[in-house]
Amino acid sequence: MDRAIQSREKQFYDEEWKKVQVREIRGRVTIPEIPTIAGKRVLVCSCGTGIEAVQAALEGAEVYAFDISETAVRNAQAMAEFNNVQMEVQLMDFHQLTYPENFFDIVYGSAILHHIDCDVVGRNIHRVLKPGGVAYFRENSDRNPLLRWVRRLAFGKPDGYQRQKFLFFRRNGTTDEYPLTEEEVTKLREIFQGNLRRYNHTFEFFYLMNAMIFKKRSVGRKLRVFNRFVVRALPFLRPYSFQQEIWMQKPAGRP
Repeated sequence: MDRAIQSREKQFYDEEWKKVQVREIRGRVTIPEIPTIAGKRVLVCSCGTGIEAVQAALEGAEVYAFDISETAVRNAQAMAEFNNVQMEVQLMDFHQLTYPENFFDIVYGSAILHHIDCDVVGRNIHRVLKPGGVAYFRENSDRNPLLRWVRRLAFGKPDGYQRQKFLFFRRNGTTDEYPLTEEEVTKLREIFQGNLRRYNHTFEFFYLMNAMIFKKRSVGRKLRVFNRFVVRALPFLRPYSFQQEIWMQKPAGRP
């Protein structure tokens, strides 16, 4: 990743994660085909708020976490201490992981793949996973042709400057981030020798109108209900959700 972009991303999230409040954490990290992560060695990538890393530790996983943001590292450490769990948290760039080869059972992340170079990071993930290990990421998507057309018209194309505002549309995030593209998914599939699946457990489409226009909780709740109604009536639309999950597995027997 270009150092200027990396610097802007780091600066943005150093400020963004200052909004996080230390609190008691509940819930769990769920991964398809893995009933429990208890007893497994788990890497939480771009730990951000620290919540998911703590959830994994509370379930009994041996947790490692990292982030490029010092604020995120402090969040994870504070959350762990408050919730009385142990984990190893480091300041680290996803493009330069220092963990040993074949070390983790699970690599997990949320809304991070679209920020990085998937070719470089995909190889890093593959390297640190044990044979048979699973990587699972909750992500956004550039797959929907209508959303892709509107997104590029309003805010910009991949690998270019992303406008924050266009007419009455306003987006969140950094000036460099763009939803995960089909080309990036293809790169990851190649790195994992075809062992990649995509899930759409949550259908998100109309809710984006609230995120970009209305920005009201009451409107957002109604649009989420409408999302669920639409996908139940037209289930073939599910793959075109703005939200997706990327599941990858390192082939067993291939260190």
